[in-house]
Amino acid sequence: MKRPRSPLVPLLAAGLLALAAFPPALQAQELRTLVAGIASLQAENAEGSRLAMGYDEAIAVTFAKDSPFIQGFEIELKLPPAISASPGAFAYELWRRVEPAPDKSRYGYKGERIITQSLPSRAGFVIQIPVRRDHGLKSGPYATLLPTVVEAKDFPFLFKLVPLAKGSSPAIEAARIQVRVRPLLGEEGGLKLLLKYPEAAGERDALVVTVDEKRIDPQATILLKAGPHRLHVSSELYRDENRSFVVEQGRILELALELQDTAPLLVIEAPDSALVLLDGVRIDHVARPQMAIEPGEHSVSCKIGDYSLSRKFSIARGKTYRLVLSVDLQVQEGP
Repeated sequence: MKRPRSPLVPLLAAGLLALAAFPPALQAQELRTLVAGIASLQAENAEGSRLAMGYDEAIAVTFAKDSPFIQGFEIELKLPPAISASPGAFAYELWRRVEPAPDKSRYGYKGERIITQSLPSRAGFVIQIPVRRDHGLKSGPYATLLPTVVEAKDFPFLFKLVPLAKGSSPAIEAARIQVRVRPLLGEEGGLKLLLKYPEAAGERDALVVTVDEKRIDPQATILLKAGPHRLHVSSELYRDENRSFVVEQGRILELALELQDTAPLLVIEAPDSALVLLDGVRIDHVARPQMAIEPGEHSVSCKIGDYSLSRKFSIARGKTYRLVLSVDLQVQEGP
């Protein structure tokens, strides 16, 4: 049983079909077609979707969520010999705002047809459709760029093949056209900071956050060119932080940053048997090898057996101090 076929489209004198360049207000039209497959545009899936369709079927394209990284999308067709060897026998149509949602079991739709064009007489071709007005896409020898923008509100989008001649050979009816639909990404990625404040932090001082020496909003997702970058965080209440990170094309990097307050730290490295006194108070340096210490003047004394040492030192905010007690044993050979 043959599938229902779309109405024939009249050819122009030059042999091309009508090209509609988005009139101010397109009217919804009836559309009857079988949807062979549905491709969803996602920045995370740069390879796109590979589908197959018949000579009188369609491929639907959906835009799951608006993405700042997607400039447009590409439809690549590889035509079997039975179709590529029939110049002028087929055309393709592009439809926007298709409703209801495309479904493989449905045949009737409404939508706005924006272009009808005859298939080129070659084994494969590529169409690129921008979705951003500030896109950087360009036509070339290997791809034809649609001269208008399909916005997020214009999805679902539909690519349909249309036979222009009555009757078809068994080879054409059995032919399967390989289709690849993939997003076209810009040279950008994103950075999202996940800030974690100290548990005891009451006041949250304003942070000065820079990426590549340019100040950014730490609460916002920042668009950056793909590649390596440098992050610096400073504040009066927290320690300065420096990080190197790499942004991937079309992806948002979530960078966790645990802030530490500027209370100075004292790290004690001494034998377990040593007696350590800080400002005259014994410190259990085995259980607490690292401790917070108040800024200002302090004294420390360490004792192992009959061997003892004392020192005075000054502590400044935002610094880490290391107290190291080492007992040196030397064996010297005389004459």
